[in-house]
Amino acid sequence: MAELGDDETPDVERIAGEADRRREAWGATLDDMTAMADEFEADGWETVRIPAGDSGPFGPSSGKGDEGAFGLAYVIPGDKAETVADLFEATSFPEYEVYRAENDGRVYMVTALFSPDAETAIFLAGAWDLREALECATVAVEEGQMYTYLQKLDGTVVGVVEHDDPEKFFPNLDAIRRYAPNSDDEDEGDEN
Repeated sequence: MAELGDDETPDVERIAGEADRRREAWGATLDDMTAMADEFEADGWETVRIPAGDSGPFGPSSGKGDEGAFGLAYVIPGDKAETVADLFEATSFPEYEVYRAENDGRVYMVTALFSPDAETAIFLAGAWDLREALECATVAVEEGQMYTYLQKLDGTVVGVVEHDDPEKFFPNLDAIRRYAPNSDDEDEGDEN
């Protein structure tokens, strides 16, 4: 068994502390999602609560979806996929809100999709690293729109929503640039 030297102990403690903070932040995100959904249910709305199995931003170069696609993808559990697909066939979700917090370079977010006509709301909880967001955020801000993709684990998309305010998702592009790997290389090519 390998022995840890005294100089390695801080790394172990740092990693354990980071894991604890991430666990706490994720728990708070799920609690927020539950509280929001409870409020809508109390007002008579149908709600679907989805803690994503995985989530994250992707840009046009990722090869996901259609050519040039970008947005935030949420991998939804199989037991919710059919429900979500049925909802997207029955109604649209023209209204939305984004609730987000950052902790140690990670974003914890609830995206709430609303169908006022059907009095139905989908609440999506997800988390992703800022370092993964630069391409998506840059394209979204340039295009003035953002997309949320709800998909199964195998990549099958069961719903897509277009959003008109990418700043709700990416309020600080400079912060994302600081976390992005090789962001200096991309900044050199961007003279604007």
